[in-house]
Amino acid sequence: MDHAEERSGRTLLGLVSFVGVMLLAGCRDGGALRRTSPPDVEERVEVTLSIGPDDSRLRYVGRWDRTDPALPRVGWQGACVEFRFDGSAASVQLTVASATEYFRVIVDGDRAAGTRFAALSGTASYELATGLEPGVHTIELVKETDAGSGVTFGELTLQGIALLDPPPAATRRLVFYGDSGLAGDSLSSERNASGWSSVGCDLGYAGVAARAFGADYQNISLSGATLADMTTLYDRRFRKDTAPSYDFAEFVADAVIVDLGSNDIYEVGKTKVKQRFVDLLDLLRVVHPDAHLVLFCSRGWSKREPANYNDEVVASYGDPNVSAATFPWFFEQWHGCEYDHAGAAEYLVAHLTATLGWEAVPLDVMSGFGRDGDVANGGFEAIAPFGGYGWRYLDDPGVARVVDEPTAHEGSAYLRLEAGGTVHQPNPASGRQVVTATVWMRGAFPGARADVTIDFRDQEQGTAPLERTTTSFDLTTEWASYTASATAPVVPTNPVFHTRLTLTATSGTVDVDGVTMRTE
Repeated sequence: MDHAEERSGRTLLGLVSFVGVMLLAGCRDGGALRRTSPPDVEERVEVTLSIGPDDSRLRYVGRWDRTDPALPRVGWQGACVEFRFDGSAASVQLTVASATEYFRVIVDGDRAAGTRFAALSGTASYELATGLEPGVHTIELVKETDAGSGVTFGELTLQGIALLDPPPAATRRLVFYGDSGLAGDSLSSERNASGWSSVGCDLGYAGVAARAFGADYQNISLSGATLADMTTLYDRRFRKDTAPSYDFAEFVADAVIVDLGSNDIYEVGKTKVKQRFVDLLDLLRVVHPDAHLVLFCSRGWSKREPANYNDEVVASYGDPNVSAATFPWFFEQWHGCEYDHAGAAEYLVAHLTATLGWEAVPLDVMSGFGRDGDVANGGFEAIAPFGGYGWRYLDDPGVARVVDEPTAHEGSAYLRLEAGGTVHQPNPASGRQVVTATVWMRGAFPGARADVTIDFRDQEQGTAPLERTTTSFDLTTEWASYTASATAPVVPTNPVFHTRLTLTATSGTVDVDGVTMRTE
């Protein structure tokens, strides 16, 4: 062997020896030789877990009857059970006393993907979630309706590894007292649909506003309720109770919101309605001694509504911890849908922020209320969980929301109106105001034509427009901006309360995007 071969052999031998030493040195632990290959990954094995309703890891929110922890019962809407678990599926046993009740299930806080189910009279098991990715999940089961039959929460069944500690308790608490608006009548319908299948609570303004403040809440409301009715309902654990049954120490409120009075005007006049407010405030102050009380009334159905004088009630009541706020419940002058409720929540959140100094996060449901004289969702980008986007009506013939970013004027969505298709949106207005609407439009084919109508209406329900102005436009096949304006009339006997902007395809297919409105 020559010297070069000798050096090469020594180098190779040294490398082998070095690696061998390093392997031995690196694989010893207390003198024992460790495995050089990675250990087998522990296999995940899920099992069926049965959880009793009295388990401390379940978080109950709202007005519950837990006198017997093993048989928790609930009546009022908005109450929920929340829990965290490591697993992939969950179901629950419910016992409904009589009438069908509706529940909403929210997984991992995704309200847009929330699901609803009807719980029928009797005892049955209901699936809450299945096929979840293995891991930690949070589930909220919210009672959406109060059809008058109490519901008993039974055994919870999980497919997984373990039930975990619950999410942390909220730092604030709100209590709401109201009528059909607050109870969420027709919440999932733009057309004031009747029936319990359209009623909801979790996406109503009480729930939306509470979540903006990270608060727990109670919703004590009943369709058709008056102020006088609430003086006998406010302290009931179930609305069909015949005697006081609720201990207010169970849920100490930071703020109490009263949305009542609209039904009283059909029974008594203004003087008596104001006295009914005082009677209810006196009762609420006793059971909510430290809470801030808000008279939060809606305008839009009648000039007699207490929204027109709830500030007078507060001024004469003389309690510095009581305030008044209003919101324009004018959409079709019907019960509101999800995006209308989000609009009401905007007003309430702004009021509590200004009055109490609370900080809020953005709402988790889109608002259909225009602000500062402009329309809401003029680019059609946002949608509410039920599918509406702030312009009525999503299910009209000839109306379709298109999501196609390359062909939109702005963003990724626009509205397509076939011949005869029309949408509209109301917003606040008053006499002498000049309303100017700017709309980006194009025709699918040459010869398309569109109308932009601005009308003005008073506060009475179901009345015809006081004045209407329509401007017609011939469109090209390219996006272009079109402007129309009108001046609100001055009518002393019927003051202008709101304006309605209507967009109509009068000929051909019309695409609409980038709608803005200015009120001066």
